[in-house]
Amino acid sequence: MKPFRWVTGSALLVVVGGLAACGGGGGSQLAGIGGTGKIASGSITKFGSIFVNGVEYTIDSANCSVNDSDVTGNCQANLSLGMVVTVEGLVSGATGTANRVLFDANIEGPVSGLSTGPDGLTKTFSVLGTTISVDKAATAFDSNQPGFSFNTLVDGNVVEVSGFFDTAGTLQASYIELKANTVAFGTTAAELKGSATGVTGSGGPGASLTLNGVAVTLLPGADLSAMPGNRVANGDFIEVRGILSGAASLDANRVQPEETSIGSDGDELSIEGLVSNFSGDLSNFQVAGQSVDARSATLTPAGLQLRNGLKIEVDGTRSGTTLVANGIEARSDEIKIDATISSLTSNTLTVLLGNGTLTVNVNNRSKIGDGTDVVKNPALGDFASGDFVAIRGFKDASGVVATEIQRNAPDRVILQGPVDSFSPGTSVTILGVTFFTDGSTRFEDRGENAIGSGAFYSALVNGDPIKIRDDQPDGTADEVDQEN
Repeated sequence: MKPFRWVTGSALLVVVGGLAACGGGGGSQLAGIGGTGKIASGSITKFGSIFVNGVEYTIDSANCSVNDSDVTGNCQANLSLGMVVTVEGLVSGATGTANRVLFDANIEGPVSGLSTGPDGLTKTFSVLGTTISVDKAATAFDSNQPGFSFNTLVDGNVVEVSGFFDTAGTLQASYIELKANTVAFGTTAAELKGSATGVTGSGGPGASLTLNGVAVTLLPGADLSAMPGNRVANGDFIEVRGILSGAASLDANRVQPEETSIGSDGDELSIEGLVSNFSGDLSNFQVAGQSVDARSATLTPAGLQLRNGLKIEVDGTRSGTTLVANGIEARSDEIKIDATISSLTSNTLTVLLGNGTLTVNVNNRSKIGDGTDVVKNPALGDFASGDFVAIRGFKDASGVVATEIQRNAPDRVILQGPVDSFSPGTSVTILGVTFFTDGSTRFEDRGENAIGSGAFYSALVNGDPIKIRDDQPDGTADEVDQEN
């Protein structure tokens, strides 16, 4: 039976299945489940079996496909934190039983053009023409590779990446796996997806085409059996696998179609992704390429302001081609915290910041990772006082809610969030935590240009997002930046 596969394309969720197909064809949409179950697409936040979009799914009996390979019976061992998966199953409250689990990486190939952001919290690089964005807290690095991390990633590494595309076509990575330390043209395997252009001849074996700027040659023995008519046509959205013959060329040994839908009319859906095509109209925008009508949706936190590029989870029912949402929850990272844990409970952790502490709430949607490789798939209970963690999250009526938590090696203290209050030239308070400023504090505007203390404070308004860096840490800010 041909396994399912999914991919997120440029601001696009793509799910392809073979539910009705033993051995063939171009695949079909995930079959309808008649309102008796749920189809969820999102990143794995923790294991227990697996948690996706806040639901704990038992996967012991699931039909499981990882990168087009059937791993049924050994599903969990082939899954990792941060992988964006599609799960079909029956759900009751916060638990469910998965019938199918599907993972297919967005892209695989060599890293090039690696650069680190000014704050040291982000990196960007390219893989076969696709720009990848990495966040120190939000991106999980496969701990099957000892020592592979945000800090050790280098140009030439061959990586597999899973994540969410933004409106600019940048893949915001939630998971990166090291496949090889260096690229070797002629032997290194690669995978990419996109719309075919410049197809030569009949589009069959021996033809050539361009995919995302990469020159693809279809080898004489290439498997095109899943393609209509065993050929590729201009405009086909496809997945190509093969061997790299150069920095921007690939010899393909297999081509398969990718389709652009999830579920069927009447299906209950849960989708994590980035907002796109939003112009202020709640009745007509997209999340991961799925059309959404959110006029009747409950927003969490209350007053959530949707915008393009915001990561959210949408739950609802598909009606025709539209997901009619009954609930939307922020999965944003507007609050950033890098700090040391002072204490923790089963569902909270408290960190040391500035001249005080800040308590962060943790739930089933909080992705918990370990950048120190001590624990492969940690739970909150695997952390302890004194551990240094990077946290991303948002604020609701209950306080700060973590969407991402990762234990890291000790580093400088960071706090980013909305300003509660300030005393010009003296101090600023964020989320109830006060930092002092003095003559040694560097201030930056939104363009990362240095400005004076007077200019910074005269422009500051309560509610403005700012980022504070405390290198010592001693409660006095070394740098304070305006954020967008």
